Amino acid sequence: MKNNLRLRLGVHVPNEGARRLASWIQREPAGTLDKLLRKTGIGQISMERMMAGDVVPDAPIAYQIFAFTRCAVPINDWNAKPEGGWFDPVATREHLRRAA
Repeated sequence: MKNNLRLRLGVHVPNEGARRLASWIQREPAGTLDKLLRKTGIGQISMERMMAGDVVPDAPIAYQIFAFTRCAVPINDWNAKPEGGWFDPVATREHLRRAA
């Protein structure tokens, strides 16, 4: 039986990486977050801390998230100011898709 984990989002968006990941997970089928955590080896508590902005993923984990999300969450966005709120539209960055 799958857990079907959910992201817990705080009031404030800590960075663009967290915002993009939340947006991407929202559009994906149920169980995708579970798969991401298994694939990257990130624990649920670590993911919650990343989404709260308490920690920023190191380069190898940020790259795994980037690859798993098919370029939807660029590595540098974890260190960038958010470009909107949790539920604001997220612009695609086509140049990253072509480069990957």
